[in-house]
Amino acid sequence: MNIKSLHIKVSLSVAAAALLVVLLSSQFFYQRDYEKSFAESERSVLQLLETVQTTASIAAYVGNRELAQQVVTGLTKNDIVVGATITAGKEIIGQDGKTARETQQSLISIPLVAPFDEKEIVGELSVVPNAPLIASRARDSAMSTAVGLAAQSTLVALLVLILVYWLMTRPLSTLSGRLHRITPGDGSRLDVHSIHRGDEIGLLAGDINSLLYTVETMLEEERQLRHRVESLETRFRGIFEDSSAGIFLVRERGNLVTANPAFFRLTGMNEAEQLQTGDGDIVSNVFLNSEQAKALIKLALVTKRPHSADLRIRNDSDEHSRWVHCIFSPADNEQNSATVEGVMYDVTQRKHSEARIRELAETDSLTGLSNRQAADSALQALISQTPIGGKAFAVMLIDLDRFKYINDTYGHDAGDKVLVTVAERLRKLVRDSDVVARMGGDEFFIILNHAGNIGMVTRIAQKILDAQQAPIEVQASVLEKIGISIGIALYPDHGDNPLSLRKHADQAMYAVKRRDKNNFAIYEPGEDPLMESA
Repeated sequence: MNIKSLHIKVSLSVAAAALLVVLLSSQFFYQRDYEKSFAESERSVLQLLETVQTTASIAAYVGNRELAQQVVTGLTKNDIVVGATITAGKEIIGQDGKTARETQQSLISIPLVAPFDEKEIVGELSVVPNAPLIASRARDSAMSTAVGLAAQSTLVALLVLILVYWLMTRPLSTLSGRLHRITPGDGSRLDVHSIHRGDEIGLLAGDINSLLYTVETMLEEERQLRHRVESLETRFRGIFEDSSAGIFLVRERGNLVTANPAFFRLTGMNEAEQLQTGDGDIVSNVFLNSEQAKALIKLALVTKRPHSADLRIRNDSDEHSRWVHCIFSPADNEQNSATVEGVMYDVTQRKHSEARIRELAETDSLTGLSNRQAADSALQALISQTPIGGKAFAVMLIDLDRFKYINDTYGHDAGDKVLVTVAERLRKLVRDSDVVARMGGDEFFIILNHAGNIGMVTRIAQKILDAQQAPIEVQASVLEKIGISIGIALYPDHGDNPLSLRKHADQAMYAVKRRDKNNFAIYEPGEDPLMESA
């Protein structure tokens, strides 16, 4: 027996309720019937006394002891009386049975009046009731009533149990069993007996059938949605895994969450090792300029918008540095954690092409020195970075002497050889931070970065003059010397912009050419440039 089943619970509940009702009602009716029976017995005693009251009054009035004795003897013959007494005045004229003192019970008395005057009291008739018998009869009557009530209540409870079981618990149990055998989605429904159509059980079965239909509809929709999600997951997983672009997720501090194979191919990192040590700073390990990458990540998180840049990545296996175009976007997630999605494309070839194009655009094709455009840009940048009052620098404008003669006499190949040789000598005589450029023809331009004083500038100019004294083999076994004229201008003394510096250096150079050539001069405002002998 399953004590948790509904009909058992209902049966136990009805039985408990019935028992409680029987106990309470039996107690109530027993007490009530007991008191009622006791009161009726007392009334019977009084009625008995009233029956013999006239005779007892006559006996008391005339003082007839025989008559009084007959009255009390007749009273004691009744079961409910155990003793009787008739008094006339204060004298007992008749007595039979037990006294109240012997039984320790209260008396039931009535006054005796004169036969001819109802206002005259001539005596008293007292009886001792049979209290145990009266109480016994009262208990029997009350018990009979209580037992009858208990039987009636038990019968009603059983009838209620049968009706509840037949009309409610049994149909509900049957309904529950059928429901347990139904698998959502198999199309099964609950059948209801015609007797329950329209009542609560029928309505419950109808609601369950409606719920089963709704569940089947939702299951079908969920099945289709799951199939679609799985298809999309497969498609996107394929895109993620097979993409040529590196895709990765990082937290704000640079910890790697996940990445596709292309990411590890581009970075040259070991996928297994990195996933095992995912708490490391992947951004610092991947990007040469990790601060820039972290700044882009933080900017994407703050602005909630994508941000991108070309970044160099660390790659020890490649001879040349590798570049990627990286896009950082805030990644939406349920945890609302600071996570950024990164997508990187290999742009190494583009960067190299751009560098090559820039190099071709800024380099003289014959000598390999910077060209006029690169020299102007370098001079402008240096002026922008050097405020007035900062460290001085100098510019030299150099023009070759006898170059036209060599070029016309020995041909353009000889002239080109002279230009290349002069370029190599100039490059060796200055620092790497200095700029050496060919402005065109036989004219060269030098920017001496951080030239401390005039003495340093003149020493460098003298070294350049001395180096050019070495002859150049313009043809086989043909040596020629080449002279140079150098004009020098200082920043900011002789100009604070590229145009004025070049102009004043040019004026100093032509002052040298007008004199004896193969020398240098420093521009002096308002006068002919000061000549320094070689």
